[in-house]
Amino acid sequence: MTWHDQYQMERPSLRQAPLTRGFLITGVVVYLLQVFFISVLRSGWFDLTFGLSVAGIQLGHLWQLVSYMFLHGSPMHLLLNGIALFFFGPELERFMGRTRYATVFFLCGILGGLGWFLMTYPTEGLCVGMSGAIFGLLGAFAALFPNREVVLLLFFVIPVRMKAWVMVAGLGAFQLLMTLNPSHGGIAYSAHLAGGLAGYLYAMTLLNEPPAWVRSIMGAAHRRTGVATRSPATPEAEINRILDKIASQGIHTLTAKERDQLRNAGRKR
Repeated sequence: MTWHDQYQMERPSLRQAPLTRGFLITGVVVYLLQVFFISVLRSGWFDLTFGLSVAGIQLGHLWQLVSYMFLHGSPMHLLLNGIALFFFGPELERFMGRTRYATVFFLCGILGGLGWFLMTYPTEGLCVGMSGAIFGLLGAFAALFPNREVVLLLFFVIPVRMKAWVMVAGLGAFQLLMTLNPSHGGIAYSAHLAGGLAGYLYAMTLLNEPPAWVRSIMGAAHRRTGVATRSPATPEAEINRILDKIASQGIHTLTAKERDQLRNAGRKR
């Protein structure tokens, strides 16, 4: 179990996660604009201009790689993405820091869109939704908190408890199978897969932590030489300072001593 799994801090709220809150609000506002243009103005201009399309990219409308994330195909599409963002976004925003959280969100969304484009080209199509970015956040969550227990509602009814890495691996395998299926019902599974892989790999670069087998060898060497492997008890104020540093700068900026302090705090909880 890694240090970031041992230390369980209180889940931050949306009030403490301004970027996550902003993404949610933007998604709702943009969907209302979609409904207005389609239902009131009887025009598909908004979707065609800001949704991701093969023709749009060919015409140089590169803004679509970002704007398409905030459009959605239905209220259910928006609801599902919103639920995932609500439950996983705030903690990621706090742990990664706002700059890197925004980076992984938009990077995964863009790469997800490019993945869809490459799988769709030269056939025309329209891709909307922040699912690529959401899968990127899920991939990052699995990398940062692989052993965190999460609850997945099977068929939206049956609660299934599993570890984060198991959930993401299962979702990834399903996305891969559906991507290879020529009749996938119009869902951009390739965007989900590309976004998820990008998020996982990005988060792994932030974990400047030796592999488990290296830590085991180092621990054995310390025990033979009589060097203590545990830090002394850490005051609550020091733990709060470290958490504030994570929130503002990201977990990768922690020193080895600070990581040991969090690890020991987790053991005492």
